[in-house]
Amino acid sequence: MVRTAITVLLMVSLLAIAACGDDDGDEGGTTAGGSDKAQPAKVDLERFLLRDGEEPGFKRIEAPRTETGVDAFVRGGDLPEDAAPLLRRAGFISFMFQPMVVDGGNAGVTNVHLFETAQGARDWMERETSDEGIHGQIPDTKIDRFTVSGIPGARGWTGTDLHGNRIGHVYWVQGRCMMVIGNEGEGDFVTPLSTGATAIYERTKGVCPA
Repeated sequence: MVRTAITVLLMVSLLAIAACGDDDGDEGGTTAGGSDKAQPAKVDLERFLLRDGEEPGFKRIEAPRTETGVDAFVRGGDLPEDAAPLLRRAGFISFMFQPMVVDGGNAGVTNVHLFETAQGARDWMERETSDEGIHGQIPDTKIDRFTVSGIPGARGWTGTDLHGNRIGHVYWVQGRCMMVIGNEGEGDFVTPLSTGATAIYERTKGVCPA
């Protein structure tokens, strides 16, 4: 999985996730494989990413990156073998993400997963945030969960990655999109992640895509 940040995001390392779009060539982010259906017109998801300061102290680095289609997404995120059929079943379309940093060295990532239906987005979030989904990628992490008031269905968790680094993630669904913010480093994760998620939700009026 936040993996995307486990996720769908391979949450094994936020820094690794941030680099997952570096795969160049014909198998890069424009690959549309992953569905037998014709993909809908490209949707601009950038406005659903965090903006500088919406999560306290964090600022964006590099440009947002997009991976279109199940094949490109699974390959870029180094996801488990069972991820591809599950993503197809959920109606996965595309994924946009952007790395972030904060003074003091903490790393972060903001991303949006677009699905064919709102139910598909909810189904994928359910998998990504389940004990089975998290431990399938990080077997020994201790999961401490939290919720975000004001965002229906939002859920987050903190723990450690495969290398023992402290990580935290928050997930929620807006329309056909699953949103994820992930942090890695020191200090509190719950408050800044909740603040960032609330900022996106309120700015975009809880819809996605437009």
